[in-house]
Amino acid sequence: MMGWLKEDIAEKWRNEGKRYARDVNAFVRKGMQGEQPDESELEGDSRSGMSAEVFHMVRQANLHGDLEMLRRELPAATWPLSEAFQASMQAVNVVGYLNEETCVCNTGIFTENGQIYTMDQHGGQLISPYTFAGCSADGLDYALAGPDGVRIIRQPDRRLEGQEIATYRWEDIQARIQSSLPRIESLADCEHPERTLEGLIPMDEGRALLIHSRYGIYLVTQAQVTLLHPDLAEIEEYELEDTQLDMGHAAVSRDGRWLAYGSQGSNHMVMDRQLNKTYSLYPESSYPHYAAFTSDNQNVWFNACHFYNGVTIQVPLEDIQGNETKEDWPIMNENARVYAAVETEAGMVLGDAYGYLYCVNGEGKEVWRHFVGSTIYSLVVSPEQSKLAVGTYGGMLHVLDLHSKEMDEYGIGTGTLRELERYVLWRGEEPLRW
Repeated sequence: MMGWLKEDIAEKWRNEGKRYARDVNAFVRKGMQGEQPDESELEGDSRSGMSAEVFHMVRQANLHGDLEMLRRELPAATWPLSEAFQASMQAVNVVGYLNEETCVCNTGIFTENGQIYTMDQHGGQLISPYTFAGCSADGLDYALAGPDGVRIIRQPDRRLEGQEIATYRWEDIQARIQSSLPRIESLADCEHPERTLEGLIPMDEGRALLIHSRYGIYLVTQAQVTLLHPDLAEIEEYELEDTQLDMGHAAVSRDGRWLAYGSQGSNHMVMDRQLNKTYSLYPESSYPHYAAFTSDNQNVWFNACHFYNGVTIQVPLEDIQGNETKEDWPIMNENARVYAAVETEAGMVLGDAYGYLYCVNGEGKEVWRHFVGSTIYSLVVSPEQSKLAVGTYGGMLHVLDLHSKEMDEYGIGTGTLRELERYVLWRGEEPLRW
């Protein structure tokens, strides 16, 4: 028998995991059938008391390479660990899939030790000397940022090496921003601009780059840099001292024609690069929070939040012109505060603040929901649409099977999604598989 496995604890962990999943699933079903179940009747998950011992076993199993046994004996869960390991948890930003098996993700966002990993069923590989990666809307080109600048690589391999199609140096980017925003603190004034990044989206085969930084959203080409958000006129009108954003977000349509962006203080912004026009739409709820395009380049989905809830609308791009003051765009979901979204064959998957995924079709009907256990930070679907990678604020990267026939007995949700594997990407730790 494996020396690392404490069978009595593992059995308790499994039984409690099954019991909790059963109870929550029954509770959700009742709610969806229109009943008003009483949340106080839900008995809490008692696994947190075992979390330190369980996590010790996860580490040991990784050292011994006993991963199949680990998943069988100690099914992965985030929720019970969150109390004991809160300080180790960090946001995981899944960037893209290189192929059906390998995805790319960022950790250590906003810190001096930002890291990029490629992940597949053999584990994680750290990619140095870069500290942040981004991916084009069509999944082909990767932007790799480090202290000197950003390189754009076409269809890289597992080490993120490949044909370099463009390079952008920070000193050039910062000099251009400086000349257009001389009196405002911006990305130009950051000693380590690569540590302020939340998103990098290469466009036009590397000829343009959308930079989403804590210090603003910028459209960069080889010839110029444009601050898209916050808007220069707004900075002057409200006498802002810097370009810092709260809840900034940005998206690019697959064909590169449309940009969508915003932040807590703005409207939903849409830019048509073909006509060089920018539109501003009223949010349905208080604060713009997220934007995503459908992969047919026809619609943009906008989420606006209020506390931990929110409303998501769908806006057909061809209807925007002349309808900017319209306040009744179709509502696709009216409860999720959305942190990430990605389109699958079944519909748009929205990831929310409570750790739920909601799949919503083009008519605004919920297809399924699935609980992953902590606030969702990022979502990417594999090229053949067989897998969904989910990065959370709990430091987890979940790989879910979109084609599974049924959920496992620890799963919480209304669909058939099954977790294939999971990586634990915690501060100051080597990645662990679970």
